[in-house]
Amino acid sequence: MKILKTLNGKEIFRNDSIWFPVYYCFNTLWNYSDASLKLAKSIAENDGVRFFTINCDHEPYLKNLHSKNVYYVVKASMSILHNISRTTDIHHHFKDNGTTEVMLKFATWKDLTYEMLKVMSLLTLAHIVEEEDNDKLIDETGAIECCVKYVQKALTSQKRRHLGFTPHELMDGMSKLAVNDKNKKKIVDAGALPIFLDMLKGDHVEEQAITARALWTLSFDKDVCQQIIEFPEMMERLEALRSSVDKEVAKNVNGALFVLKGENDVSKRPKSGKKNKGHVFISYSWNEKEIVMKLRERLKKEGVEVWIDVERMGGSTLSAMAEAVENAAVVLICMSEKYKQSPNCRLEAEYTFQMRKEYIPLMVQTRYRPDGWLGMILGAKLYFDFSGKYPFEKPWNGLMKELKGMGRLSVLDGNSTDRTDAPIMSSSTSVHSSQPIRQSSMSSKIYQMNTEDVSNWLCSLKLDGCVPSFAQFDGKLLAQLKSMKSEAAEFYYHCLEKNMNMNLVEILTFTDGLEKL
Repeated sequence: MKILKTLNGKEIFRNDSIWFPVYYCFNTLWNYSDASLKLAKSIAENDGVRFFTINCDHEPYLKNLHSKNVYYVVKASMSILHNISRTTDIHHHFKDNGTTEVMLKFATWKDLTYEMLKVMSLLTLAHIVEEEDNDKLIDETGAIECCVKYVQKALTSQKRRHLGFTPHELMDGMSKLAVNDKNKKKIVDAGALPIFLDMLKGDHVEEQAITARALWTLSFDKDVCQQIIEFPEMMERLEALRSSVDKEVAKNVNGALFVLKGENDVSKRPKSGKKNKGHVFISYSWNEKEIVMKLRERLKKEGVEVWIDVERMGGSTLSAMAEAVENAAVVLICMSEKYKQSPNCRLEAEYTFQMRKEYIPLMVQTRYRPDGWLGMILGAKLYFDFSGKYPFEKPWNGLMKELKGMGRLSVLDGNSTDRTDAPIMSSSTSVHSSQPIRQSSMSSKIYQMNTEDVSNWLCSLKLDGCVPSFAQFDGKLLAQLKSMKSEAAEFYYHCLEKNMNMNLVEILTFTDGLEKL
């Protein structure tokens, strides 16, 4: 980076003695940042995002893209930005330097003379765009339709590439877009399912793995889930791949089938015969394993029984995960960018929520702000910041106080101090206690209701059409739903709309009635 910055100040196109060193620097960073995410992250931390974003937005360059060398500088700069975008803990650099806005300019180009730049900008945006900018990306660029079209072209090309991009690279971008719940139906509507099936039928294991992961991610939308199930040959092909010798393929296929078959639905699962063991279940992304392993060891030293995949799951099934959540006293949700993107982590988090388990959010990535489905689960809950922003003992003391306060764990006193620090508030504008609403703070009437009473209550609100959706609800479950509204309002409304299929008027009527119980 130092060499590039120095040469950049000497007009890089002045003569060959300047241009060739610049060319080789770009070429080296481009190739090696693709091969090493560690190097890509280092480039970002050494002002690389700012430098290459400026190159992509430099007006004299954009006016002279017909020049071979100028085009190379812009193409290499954008490619390096794309490689950086695939790493973690550095996305704030893109926000600080306005990279999204610059990439959007390329993504909205109608002139396809430099289509490669359009494709690269879309793939970069798929990795860096935040939920709040998603609609702008999708509506203004047609990103989803473009990605589907490009994957199709790559698959039918003799070289199995489109503009230099492999089906796997293009599918990786689409898989990232699929994380946003608003995009799921749009991806299917754009004609992605036939392409997914073709990739699953192929013999490229990398393509099978990334496609199965995309299907797993898409299947969290109930309507899309049904479309996948009903698509001819899709389920048969997934069943055929569930025993693949490739571990990544098998993991993603089995994850997709777990959701597609409704095994993540609490109401459909058989009750666990095992007694609640009162352990702590740690839900995390492998990317944050270092801090998570430290937490595990500290918890064990305090006498807390810990359930974590590296210790007990190994190659076992997702059913083992579900049973572990069912028997947990509390779940620690380790929030990060990779956690949000992982369908496996989403499965654990949503299953925890469905089981109405106590859960404590932990922040394990610096400068990360949970949004989307993870933001809805966080709601207004308090979280403890283990991202490194504070000394470890500061959030640790607060976490231990919270765990001991729950009173259902075997925790030794040890040498813990009374000096504890309050957890950090979530970014939600409304502030609530981190503890669930207890019976004493609600009318006792609600707890005495049986399923028939709930049905009659819904009818009294003129919500007769909602009765089937609440068939399994008694007063205790209604009380939990009321608690959910206080603790995680966004998720509460999301559940009523998506899980209970309620429209706006029904949601408002139901909520008003619930408040009066």
